[in-house]
Amino acid sequence: MHQNRSNTTLTRREWVRLSSAGIAGSSLSGWLGTLAAHAKDVSPKKHKSCVLLWMDGGPSQIETFDPKPDASERVRGDLKAIATSVPGIQISEKFSKLSRLMQHVAILRSMSTAEADHGRARIYMHTGYKPRMGGVNYPSLGSTVSAEIGWPEAALPNFVVTGTPLNKHDVLRDPGFRGPKHQPLVLDDVKQGIENLRPAVAAAEFDRRAGLLQRLEAEFTRTNQATRARSHQESLNAALRLMRSPHSRAFDLSLEPENSRSAYGDSDFGRGCLLARRLVESGVPFVEVYLSNWDSHVKRVAEQTRTLMSQVDAGASALVRDLETRGLLEDTLIIWMGEFGRTPTINSNAGRDHYAKAWTTMLMGGGVKGGQVVGATDSQGREVKDRPITVKDFMATICQLLGIDYRKEVTTPNGRPIRIVDKGERVVEEVVSKPTS
Repeated sequence: MHQNRSNTTLTRREWVRLSSAGIAGSSLSGWLGTLAAHAKDVSPKKHKSCVLLWMDGGPSQIETFDPKPDASERVRGDLKAIATSVPGIQISEKFSKLSRLMQHVAILRSMSTAEADHGRARIYMHTGYKPRMGGVNYPSLGSTVSAEIGWPEAALPNFVVTGTPLNKHDVLRDPGFRGPKHQPLVLDDVKQGIENLRPAVAAAEFDRRAGLLQRLEAEFTRTNQATRARSHQESLNAALRLMRSPHSRAFDLSLEPENSRSAYGDSDFGRGCLLARRLVESGVPFVEVYLSNWDSHVKRVAEQTRTLMSQVDAGASALVRDLETRGLLEDTLIIWMGEFGRTPTINSNAGRDHYAKAWTTMLMGGGVKGGQVVGATDSQGREVKDRPITVKDFMATICQLLGIDYRKEVTTPNGRPIRIVDKGERVVEEVVSKPTS
């Protein structure tokens, strides 16, 4: 069962597995079209990788990585600040494991992005461009990485998303003008991995469905010689190549030793971090791990974010340690961020509202100069008082760390040249090991 098998002939069993998983439709479209023409079961070329830990809904910077221990209780909240492995840097007590890895972390406490609507801010922080009515459909960071440093011949996709955002049809999965071959493979259920290809009904019923599917597919392709019809068949064959590839084992977390799995914590986010490590190890350049819901306007949600913090602490710290142990941390950039922060003052509902004026992100590994804080907010967390960082600055810094030319212009299908990062950027040189030219 290897790549020497015919790439154009599907067995009945394979058709059954595909149809039962929905692959005969469009659930794994996009990147499969690329694999159909190019996929080979070989090792990818050397490149940097990126893991984006996406905190959907916007976490409170004051209750995570920019604590204000000397402020009033309405500002600092009920969480204490603790020391870290780097003298002088304090973070929330909910991140005790990450606190011991601060030498690998650069905390950017002076994000100032002026976009506090969930939908618009998600797009802005993923693309570097504000959404405009009737404007260009910009690609997300994952699609940009796929296009710039991904490898078309790889058996695995160049962009994988795990977890479920607040909006399951999130535009963050849209590759924009980069095209369908750079859209992600989405795994809403990390536990299943690619095991969802297994039949779920009796064998006789699968055989009946498979026969019908084969006849319909053959007749449709015979009478519709359009590019989409051919691409559909190619996508199916690409799925089979992935199924036959030993690299697909990266999606099977059951192959991981129990002690390794437990280190990441018993949560979908922790499993997503573990999967990210396995995919990076297999050559996937971009993995995004979602964690919802940080939208803590009211007390109930604010209290629930304490559990999310514990999940981040376990998953992210295990990811950093694992990558370091395997010699992969220097070549793997880890980003922790949401679409914005939360208001410095607790509101009348015992929660915090949207705040994009002064908030925090983090960068780890990937050539980042760790053990430092860049920028600062005032004593109440209301204003940036040192080194404001815009979205353009942030995106240009990420590209620089990944070896992507952020000044490069990409031509859209309608012939319009668009820079990867819009003009006006200022790389956060403090965190980049190699200075920009």
